Amino acid sequence: MAEKNRGKKPRDWILISWGIILAIFIILSFPIVNINGKWILLFAPTRPVSIERYSGWVLGNHTLETEHGEIRLGHRSEISIQNFSFSNVASIEVENFRKGRASHSLVVYGIEMPPNISIYFQYNPIELLTLALDRQEIIVSGIPIRVGNFTFMPYRIPSSESDADIRIGGGGGHIPGTIITLADSAQILTGERSSRSLHIYNKADERWRLQDRSYSILLKLPGEEEFTRYRSITFRPDWGEFIEGELWEK
Repeated sequence: MAEKNRGKKPRDWILISWGIILAIFIILSFPIVNINGKWILLFAPTRPVSIERYSGWVLGNHTLETEHGEIRLGHRSEISIQNFSFSNVASIEVENFRKGRASHSLVVYGIEMPPNISIYFQYNPIELLTLALDRQEIIVSGIPIRVGNFTFMPYRIPSSESDADIRIGGGGGHIPGTIITLADSAQILTGERSSRSLHIYNKADERWRLQDRSYSILLKLPGEEEFTRYRSITFRPDWGEFIEGELWEK
């Protein structure tokens, strides 16, 4: 009988080991994330496989405060977490907003964001990184623009243009066939083929810069009879007076 009992012990240890593994898996699948002082419980079944990068469903309702408005996460909304040594990044994909599981009230420099967007942000503290609009139309100082994304430059692109506050672009630019008239009567002609982006500078020298590295920007200054091709043009904020331009040269 003693030998028979000893024969069961390895199986018992296997069951105990699997029970411990299952318990650890369950615990790791319910992480609590601190986002700007708010503790948010998630159900994230992929977290035991990847601690640094995982997605999970929010349990409960939470409101995140940002510089540009609120982001409201409803029960069962999905959020992705990426933990790096230098920063913590989270993302909320557009399907959460389309299905009504999340909502927001974001207004960036007076520009109201559409209800259905993807949001990428750094947390602790919250700093918006990118708002993906997928060619939706927004109004920028009275001018309709189709936008791919808002990129908050200081946090995303370490380049010579990183002193800009935001870059608006990647979605086809302005509505084709329209003319944008600046405050000094200079005219910008928009077109179908456009990969232009609008850079907004607010911190140092307030100015806007319109840039297109693939196609030229057609501009007619006051007193000129014809449009001239430019690679980029700089003007005062809110479609103000023309400052300078970089001519298009192939």
